Amino acid sequence: MKNPFASLAPADVAGTNQRQAPRAHAFGKPAHHVAPFMAAAYQNFTLIAPLMFVAAVVLSILAANQSAAFITAVTRDIKSSEANKIAPLLDKKPLGPADYQSVANVMAKNNAAVTISLPVNRSSVQISIKDAALLPEFMYALATLQSFRQGVAWNASRICLAKCDGGVAASADITGYTQAISFSGLSAR
Repeated sequence: MKNPFASLAPADVAGTNQRQAPRAHAFGKPAHHVAPFMAAAYQNFTLIAPLMFVAAVVLSILAANQSAAFITAVTRDIKSSEANKIAPLLDKKPLGPADYQSVANVMAKNNAAVTISLPVNRSSVQISIKDAALLPEFMYALATLQSFRQGVAWNASRICLAKCDGGVAASADITGYTQAISFSGLSAR
């Protein structure tokens, strides 16, 4: 059987062909293909080492930055979930038609200079004046609305103070709601 590595064996000075087995690395393959790489690495060692060092430092900084971002995100999620357990809940309920009727009756009795009306669905109170000279009474009616009932907040869903629709001097649609704070989200520890 002919040696497959015979062509790789170096010839001696006299021209005789010596049959030597080539050096092999750990996987049993010839090592002659590693030598050019090693020689180039050795010749360029001064360039490769600093570049590898800089790459290692940059990658270490990026890894530390990403680790800090991950820890911050996890901590924020933990704090957020704990805060949600103890956060108060705001329960906001609109007034019903009977409440708006009661408000309209009280305001009409106390503010004769302004027109108080309710829309068909009784979901707000409409306050208006026909003459601009009655603007102080209009503002007084809006101010006294807050004292109607404790715990009711009022919101002007529409307000007009000059040349309003329907030929009135000023008008406002006022809606009311109650709100309560509950701590039902608190967990027993």
